[in-house]
Amino acid sequence: MISLVRDLMIGVTLTCWVMSLYKLRDLARNPGYRPLRALCLALVGITVSLTIQPFMPALDRALGVLDLARLLSNCLTLVSATAAQAFLLHMTGDDERTRRRVRRRTVALLVSIAAIAVLFALTPARTALDDPRVASGRYYGDPFDAPFLYVYLTYLGWSMTQVVALAHRYARQAGRPLLRLGLRLIVAGAAWGLVYVLGKLTAVAVGALWPGSALVSDAVVVFSFTVSILLILIGSTLPSWGPLVGLDRLGARLGAVVDHHRLRPLQAAVHRVLPEIALLPEPRGPAGILAVLRDPYLRRVRATVEILDGYATLRPWMSAALLRAAEAAGRRAGWSGARLAAAAEATVLAAALQARAAGAPPAADHEELPDLPAGGAHGGEAAEQVAWLVRVARAYRSPEVTRLRAGLGPATGAGDSDSDSDSDSDSERKQRVQ
Repeated sequence: MISLVRDLMIGVTLTCWVMSLYKLRDLARNPGYRPLRALCLALVGITVSLTIQPFMPALDRALGVLDLARLLSNCLTLVSATAAQAFLLHMTGDDERTRRRVRRRTVALLVSIAAIAVLFALTPARTALDDPRVASGRYYGDPFDAPFLYVYLTYLGWSMTQVVALAHRYARQAGRPLLRLGLRLIVAGAAWGLVYVLGKLTAVAVGALWPGSALVSDAVVVFSFTVSILLILIGSTLPSWGPLVGLDRLGARLGAVVDHHRLRPLQAAVHRVLPEIALLPEPRGPAGILAVLRDPYLRRVRATVEILDGYATLRPWMSAALLRAAEAAGRRAGWSGARLAAAAEATVLAAALQARAAGAPPAADHEELPDLPAGGAHGGEAAEQVAWLVRVARAYRSPEVTRLRAGLGPATGAGDSDSDSDSDSDSERKQRVQ
């Protein structure tokens, strides 16, 4: 187990060198691009840090100071963590506010490294440099406990928490699938970095109490550190090398499959009431699965077109009063933005399907209704249409929207056009969402 972890770490170190040189080549072509500069610093920092670790005994003897190689490796890891934060910050903006945030983190890094250096200088060496355990390397596998270690772990833990928050926030805004996937891998890698920090602290405590377990705890620490570096390395470079191996095409294909799967329940609901909108018979069972996998783009387009046709056919049964009531109920439930708009639209669409299936007359106030679907899907780009309809389809099936629909009841036409006016009593408003 321990040898396997060490071999994995060697493999990750070699991969770091390859990716560092690859990105340094890109930097030579575009030296003024701040995110790329920060990414290269992060890659080079962690690469050199990993490279130092197998040679710590020889480096300490060459430099004449015990644990100096360990100190350098730890400081380079902190530099890499800070550069990773700068990379993510610059990816979201390059204004003065972003630069101030980067500068503050740089100052925090310098203060931490200065504190580590002072504590290292004031802490007596644990053993002599000519100790046989140092020469053989056994010393470097034992649990290590020194004051500067806790400064290192504290700053690294804070940095990994920042990376998780920044990458998660940016992943929600990223439009490119590979970029979004890469950022999520960075989140996972930073989370493993936090596991490493906790594991390191645990290893120190366990090693001090039960020295016999030192090898096991060391393997866990090395494994978590290696996995963290590997995930962050892949995630940070995926958008550049992914298209070269076809991952963008594979991601687009998988995205089409996922979109179709999310649209299918809404498409089926429209089919049940309006079977005439089906462009072709929908295959079922294994044949249906194979049809989607064979051409997911066509299936996604078909689902989108049929749902939009359903909107057009059902418009006379859509009530403006119900839309306003659903929006008011959603706001009272604390919803806002796209979530509120999708929930209200799904409520109106469900009521229209129900009314059409029951043979009810059209809503008297349907001409007052704004263009639906909303959210940029009405007459917008195909990607916007799909994204919005997926959101509506998710809201259509969600339990909270189902409860909202049940509380509001069916639309009753023009007679409800003032249902959200000030004349409503508090008890009537409460009944709509109960």
